[in-house]
Amino acid sequence: MTYSISKPSGRRAGVYLLITLFCGLFSFVYELFSHGVYSPYMVCLFVIPLLLGVLPHLVPGFARANSPTAQWQRLTQSIAVATLTIGSALQGIVEIYGTTSDYIVYYAYAGFGLLILSAGLWLHDARQGKHTPHTPAEKHANRPQALRLQP
Repeated sequence: MTYSISKPSGRRAGVYLLITLFCGLFSFVYELFSHGVYSPYMVCLFVIPLLLGVLPHLVPGFARANSPTAQWQRLTQSIAVATLTIGSALQGIVEIYGTTSDYIVYYAYAGFGLLILSAGLWLHDARQGKHTPHTPAEKHANRPQALRLQP
């Protein structure tokens, strides 16, 4: 059985891949000028959009139909990835600068909260069977059969 990635899901994976590359480049350039001071939050900055953005969109069956729940799920996932990425970058900048901040932990709380909400919305759609068909057999499986008249 073969699976294909739908166009919108593949497009979103491409956008997240560009964000991943930008984060990796930003981290590299920032640490190049950090005078030998490194932060694991900055070194692993690219991992967040890679694991939470690119990989889920490459999994068959992740793409959902354009139901309102699916749209909210994609929105909360995008905001969660952005929040966690920005929080990691800020934590890395603060650590490289040599100080601390009590407020950066709120980025993690908000990001993981949104991620849990996004997973809940995805599970809600999955339970109701709302998904984008990936194979021709799946596309035609839900078509109503022609009515046969009894003689």
